[in-house]
Amino acid sequence: MKGFQDYVVVITGGASGIGEETVRVFVERGAKVIIADMNEDRGKDLAVQLGDAATFYKVDVSDSEQVKAMFNFVDQHYGCLDVLFNNAAYSMSKSLEDTSEEEWDKVMRVNLKGYFLCAKYALPLLKRSIHGAIVCTGSELGIVGCTESLAYNTSKGGIIQFAKSLALELAPYGIRVNVVCPAGTETPAFVKDMSRSGNYEDEVARLVRSYPLKRLGQPHDIACAVAFLASEEASFITGTHLMVDGGYTAQ
Repeated sequence: MKGFQDYVVVITGGASGIGEETVRVFVERGAKVIIADMNEDRGKDLAVQLGDAATFYKVDVSDSEQVKAMFNFVDQHYGCLDVLFNNAAYSMSKSLEDTSEEEWDKVMRVNLKGYFLCAKYALPLLKRSIHGAIVCTGSELGIVGCTESLAYNTSKGGIIQFAKSLALELAPYGIRVNVVCPAGTETPAFVKDMSRSGNYEDEVARLVRSYPLKRLGQPHDIACAVAFLASEEASFITGTHLMVDGGYTAQ
């Protein structure tokens, strides 16, 4: 795969998990990366580790003024944007009966409104690029249903439709829009979620049994898929979703 020499890339939720690993992959391949996240300590530490190629920017992606300010910062410091990785997410595992209206709204604000706001305010910068691409993090749970995860699943399904529609809208500008859909991936958020029952090992073993490849995803698996979708090798791919799920949805 060709590199991303001199590309400017914004990665939301970039301070940990899939986002962090994707930051590392893009930096290794020559990009200048803006690590967009709420976690200032982790984000700044990652930027220091990676040197001049990475910059941390603290942002709540559900706040339009903060998002607008971030892309103004990108404009002032870089003058363009080549790739937006819409990755920030809020995960919640609750049934309909247990989900409050406030919790539902929070999931939708981060997982859908946040993606909309970032795409909206990134667009003028992406139009200046000859490589313009948006990649969004979906999930296997945007394709299949499961219990105890209604709000999250709904938001992830919405992301797929968001990307399909946006891909058609932005095609005249040569800007591609795609979704990467991970299965269970071993990140801090995943470990926290799977530890709720107090039996992390049992929960993981049950999940792994459901995957034909018989292992969890690793952040690097997802990061490489994102890099592919953002690359020139994927220049004729737009409006689709790539399953990185160990074969789960092939069953």
